[in-house]
Order: sequence, then C-alpha cells, then structure tokens
Amino acid sequence: MLTNSPSARRGLAASIACYLVGVPLLTHFVAPGGMAAVLLAIPLYTISWSCGRRWGLLGAALGIAYNSVNWVFLGDGRGALRPDGVPYLVVLYIVECAGAALLVLLVAGMKGREAAGRRELERSKELLRQSEAKYRTLIDLAPAAVFVVQDGTLIFCNRQAADMAGISPAALVGQPIRALLHEEDVTVATQMFASRAAGETTPPSVVRLRTRRGAVIWVETVGQRIDWGGRPAVMYFSTDVTERRNAEEALRESERRYRVSETKYRNLVDGAPEGVWVVENARVSFCNAHFAQTLGYTLEEMVGMSVETFNHPEDRERSMARYAARAAGKRLPKSLTRHVRKDGSVLWVETVGHLIDWEGRPAVLYFSSDVTERRVFEEQLVQAQKMEAIGRLAGGIAHDFNNLLQVILGFCAMLRGYPEDRQALLNDLAVIEDSARKAAALTQQLLTFSRKQVTQPRALDARTLVRQSERMLSRVLGDNVQLMVHTGEEEAAVRADAGQLEQIVLNLAINARDAMPAGGRITIRVQVVSVPLAAGADLPPGRYVQLEVEDTGRGMDAQTIGHIFEPFFTTRAGAGGTGLGLSIVYGIVQQNGGRIRAHSVPGKGSTFTILLPRVSDVEAAAAAPAPEEEYVGSGSVLVVEDQEPVRRFVRIVLERAGFTVTEAQSGEEAVQACRDACFDLLITDVVLTGISGDAVAETARGIRPGIRVIYMSGYLTEQSSARIRGTRLLHKPFSPSDLLAQVKHAFSP
Repeated sequence: MLTNSPSARRGLAASIACYLVGVPLLTHFVAPGGMAAVLLAIPLYTISWSCGRRWGLLGAALGIAYNSVNWVFLGDGRGALRPDGVPYLVVLYIVECAGAALLVLLVAGMKGREAAGRRELERSKELLRQSEAKYRTLIDLAPAAVFVVQDGTLIFCNRQAADMAGISPAALVGQPIRALLHEEDVTVATQMFASRAAGETTPPSVVRLRTRRGAVIWVETVGQRIDWGGRPAVMYFSTDVTERRNAEEALRESERRYRVSETKYRNLVDGAPEGVWVVENARVSFCNAHFAQTLGYTLEEMVGMSVETFNHPEDRERSMARYAARAAGKRLPKSLTRHVRKDGSVLWVETVGHLIDWEGRPAVLYFSSDVTERRVFEEQLVQAQKMEAIGRLAGGIAHDFNNLLQVILGFCAMLRGYPEDRQALLNDLAVIEDSARKAAALTQQLLTFSRKQVTQPRALDARTLVRQSERMLSRVLGDNVQLMVHTGEEEAAVRADAGQLEQIVLNLAINARDAMPAGGRITIRVQVVSVPLAAGADLPPGRYVQLEVEDTGRGMDAQTIGHIFEPFFTTRAGAGGTGLGLSIVYGIVQQNGGRIRAHSVPGKGSTFTILLPRVSDVEAAAAAPAPEEEYVGSGSVLVVEDQEPVRRFVRIVLERAGFTVTEAQSGEEAVQACRDACFDLLITDVVLTGISGDAVAETARGIRPGIRVIYMSGYLTEQSSARIRGTRLLHKPFSPSDLLAQVKHAFSP
C-alpha cells in the first residue's frame, strides 16, 4: 500500500506544485519501511491514456532496475485531455511490495474554476486577436488617412496615410510629424497639435504636407484626444483636399479677375460720354451713370423703370415699335427721339440698339447721345438756310405780290367809276377776292416755310405739297436749272408735318443745284410703290410713298456716299457748305418712320430716294365745313382784337347772324368784360398786347366754366402754338363763311 506519511505528502505536494508552474522536479522522500523514495515530476504536453501506460511500463522497468527506488511521474494537464476536453493530472507511483514492483496510477482532475479561467483567458485572447484584425481592416479601408501622434511622433498610421505621404506604413511610423509638414505650416500645425493634445476642441484645419517626392498636398484634418498605451495621444483623420483647394483657388482667382474685369468695364461704361442702358420687357435692367444723370434720376430709380416713363408722349408709340422690332432681332439704324427728364424738361437723343443676351435672357442694348444742343444748332442753321432761301425768293415774291396788289387796288379804283352797274361791280369784286386769296396763300406759304414752328404731323398728300412748292423752288434754283415735277395718279398720303416735308424737298433741291454749278436738270417724282419682304431690308413690307430727287450733276463716289448723311460732312468745303442739309433730311425721314438712300455715279448725277409709310386717307382740312348760306344764331359774344378793322369785320358778320357782340381791344379790357357780364362765346386773337389771348380764355373759363372759345391768328410762335394746341383756330385772313362755320361748330351739341 501507499504510505500516507508526511514525507510522502510533501513529495506529492511538491510534484503537484511543479506541475502547476510547468517545471520538472526530482525530489526524494522516505517510502514505507524506511526505504529511500524519489519523486520525479515531468511536465508532459501531449500525454494520453496510452502514453500513461507507456510511462508506467518505463517506471516499472526503472523500479526493477533500481529495486529500492519509488518513481513518480506527473503528466501535464494542458496536454492530457479527456474526450470531453477537460484537462486532467496523471500521477504514477511505483512501489516495492513483497519483492515485486506495484504500479499505482492516480488521475486527479484540475479544479473547475481554474480550468474555466484558463478557457476564458484563451477565448479572450482569441477574440482580441479577431477584434484587432477586424478594426485594423476597417481603418486600413477607411477613405480618410488616420494618424496617431504622441509627443510629436507618428506612432500609428493606416494604409491611406502611408499612400498620402508616399512611403510605406513601417517607414512612416516613428517619423516626427514636423518632417511631414510644409515648412510654412509647422508653427501653426504645432500649436494645433498642442491644443488638441491638451483636450481642447478645435475646428477642422487645413495644412500642407510634403510627400516623399517633394510634392505639396493640402490636407483637411480633424483630431481627437485618445489614450494610447496608457498615455495621451491625438488621433487625426485627414482628407486630401488638394483638388478642392486648387478648384477653390481657381474659383477665387476667376472671381478676382471677374471683379477686376467688371470694375474695369464698369468704369469704361460709367465713364463713357454716351448713355448705355439695357431694356428687358420694356423695362430698364441696367444703365450707366451718364444715362441716369442725363435724365435726372439715380441708378436705383432707373433700374426697373418702364421706358414709357421717359419717352416723350408724342414719340412713345414710334419708340415702342422700334423697341419691338429690335427685340425681334431686326437691325435698325440710328433714330432721333425725345426723352423727358425727371423735372419735365425735354431732351433730344440719338439712339441705336442691338439685341443681346443679358444673363441668359434676350434684351436690347441701347447707346444714346444727348443731341439737344446739336438739335438747337441745327434748327438755328435750318432757319438760317430758310432765311437765305427767302432772300432768293424775295424778288419773285415781291413781283407776284405786287401783281396781286395791283389787281386789288386797280379794281377798287374802277369800282368808283360805275357804281350803278351792279353786275360789273360783282365781277370786279370777284376778281379782287380771288387776288386777295392768292395773296393770302402766298403769304401763308412763306410763313409755313420760314417760321420756326412746332411739328404737327397729319395725313397729307405728298403730291399736292410738291406741286404747291414747285413755284417757290423755281425761284430758289435759278434760271439755269430746269425743274421737272412728276406725280403719280394714286393718292400719296403720308403722315408728316407739312413744314418738315417741304424742308426735305427744299434741302434736296438745293443740294442738287449746288452739284450743278453750270446748270442742269432736277427731276422730282412722287409715286406709290410696294416694298416686298425681300427688298424691304429694315422696312416692313407694304405700301410706301416714294419721293425721288434726281439731278444731272457731277455725282459722287462710293466713299463720299458713305458719309453724306453725317453731320457737318460736306463736299463743298470752302464754298459755304455747312454739312447739315442732308443730315437734317436724314433725321426728318427717320423720325417719320421712313428710309432714305442715295445712288450716284461720278459724272452722271445723283438720285436720292425717300420711302415714307403710306396711310389710308388724307385728313380733312382743319376748318369746319361751310355752314348753310343763311346761318342765324343767338347768344352773347365777346370779340377781343387789337386791330380795329378786323374787330369791326367780325362784329358786323356776327351781328348780321343774330348774335349780341361786345368788343375789347386788349386782354385787360376782355378780363374786365368777363367779370362784368356773362358771355356764351369768346373769340380772341392769340397774340395781344399785355395779356395774351389764351390767358384771357383761361380767366374766362374760371369765371364761367362752360364758355366756348375760338382763337384767331395770322401768325403763331412756337410757344403760342403749343399753348392752344387742340382748340378751335381761325387762320387770318378768313371769310365770313369761315367765321360762321366755326361759330356754328362751337354751338353744336
């Protein structure tokens, strides 16, 4: 039997202890009977039951060999496993008994708690290895570069960080972080690293890194303080933003250049001596300072303003039609129009427009020049030209007028000789009346041509106007120039001012005469033509009145024709030419919606062709239709006229028609009469000494709002014509029937 002696127990305990610590041990203890005993503990890592038996046989053999020695073998529990996986301890005793070796095999299971602890430790280590591999994979596959910096040294990086730096992860780890930074960013980055290492929260920052090849990249980085190996460190997540940075820099540079360019061109536009403005949907989208200042508005007031606000009421329809044509892509030449300033004053401007793309939308870009001073100068020059022409006309007019006076005076003298012959008297009176009418027409023609008047466009027949001007033109052109006038059969109705149309004919005729210093032939033709779409150029297709002035003069070359409509361009330098005659014609034609072109061959003369839009009908005369032969009326009439014979003539005609008439020879007398009595009709001359006729009418209306007013005038100035526009007007001289027709019209319901 196995002795349970203290020495045996100590030997067994020592063996077990050696097993637990994994160290082989050879010891001795006293076996039963005082025999020496040896305990040998051997760790076995791969022992099994069969191995135990082999070791047992080996022990038996050793026991037999030494006879007096007891052997004890100890198997390692980590290698000795039961089929269910539980480790166990094998203890083999060989003892001497009755001269024979006895094998004792002890199997002791390890304590359950120690075994479970070892199993949990192994499992934790495995899970840790798996977790580390998993998160390492995640970090390596992350799109951002990951750096861990501790005490200024890079202690960890992922694959993206190594690729960003251009070296391997092994070579990158251990590098001082300063070695990666751009030299200009070291100070800022170092301060940032220190702040984040101290636990401060800082926003993302952008720094520059140098790669192994020396290239500079921009990196946006954000850091977080962490614990690494029991010591503080900072983990950085970094993204290469070089392309974005370059794009931002390119954008900033582009914006800078745009601002510089915008400033440069804005200065050019604002410094331009012309008005520059852009119109979208009939409203101003942009204008320069010059245009705003010209109209008296601020830039803020101009933007968004309707163009109708500053277009002159009389030019508004024509201006809007030209805007619509330009917005449709049509190219139109320069046009002359009027703008109204903020204070109500009127400017003459010359404009030209082009269709453009404005911020992705169609718009019309306009350039305009204030030509008010030039217009005034041109009008003064026109007047000077008219006066020059009148000087040439003076002889012919004096001759014709004296002939008319001769008829009037002669027949008046003859009337005294046969007062009893009534029929002869009536015949002579008819001759006197006819001569007087011709004298009045001659005077009116002279006034229409020479006076500085406000334009009054109306529908008129160009054929009639040219025929009426023929005699006057003959006087101007001289005896060595043959004038021929041809008019078509179709009514050539145009909407224009009669004085302006006469000015066109006169200027072209004088220009043709000057091209023929030795004399020649001038032919004027008026006819109605059709302009097709293909041939109309910038004119819409339709019916037009064509006015041609052809001469047999020296002609012009193509270069000269290209400049003839420019102001102050003249082919008669040093010969008294002003260079404004044709430019005035061009402006009048454009203002009336027409076109003018010139054709010339050197040595073979020139032809100027004007196309004006044809209108349907010629307007009726301004005077009211003649009344019935015996017109009888009633009511009180105040007649204001500073010329006593005229005043007496009007009084007699009205009294014979049944009216009660009160006379006043001045405006002051008329105003007092209106305060003293009530009148149904006021007939007043426009031009009076003291208070003007229109002022008298305004006062009379204030006293009696319903009073009727008829004006009389033998000559109207520009100011007086503007004041009475749209009212009833009797042009002197007028007949009794003309007067009664206006009176009847005034009393009509």
